[in-house]
Amino acid sequence: MKKLKINHHSELEVDLASLLAVMMKLVPVLLLSSAFMQIMVIETDLPQVVTEAIEKQEKENKKNVLVEVTPDRKIMITVDSNGTKSSVSVESKEGQIDLNKLHMAFREIKKLHPEVFKIDLAPSGNVAYSEVVRVMDEARRSRDFNIRFPIKDEKTGKDTTTDYMFPEIIFVNMMEG
Repeated sequence: MKKLKINHHSELEVDLASLLAVMMKLVPVLLLSSAFMQIMVIETDLPQVVTEAIEKQEKENKKNVLVEVTPDRKIMITVDSNGTKSSVSVESKEGQIDLNKLHMAFREIKKLHPEVFKIDLAPSGNVAYSEVVRVMDEARRSRDFNIRFPIKDEKTGKDTTTDYMFPEIIFVNMMEG
């Protein structure tokens, strides 16, 4: 039998050249991809009364409006008021969202629930971003500036009006698609 001789004091060389080559290729790709990613925020200056109403709605959380946009461009608006749910459906017109009917549906919901200023939006993953923005625009404020919605100022106790319907829009299905 041959006896193996093991040298315990030898040094091990680690070749990092391949790792550095991968990192040098990965860094520009990450920098380029980050340049194309954008997070969009639409800033609006809301009247103080509307801002206070949104904060009050978040604290009380009694009424919830959910807007779902399906792949076939049908829109389901569900209002949950203290456990009682009611739904409105807006059918698509020739494969496109019928913006006039949608706006009328939002106006009717606002007239029935004037204290609600926040909606939850759940678009399907294959709905174009431009269509989602159109839905948000229809919900945000009334097209007709002669149509105003009543709101009570909590500080003064006076009733006032606003043309904002649902200026606070929250995406509820961001992790799905």
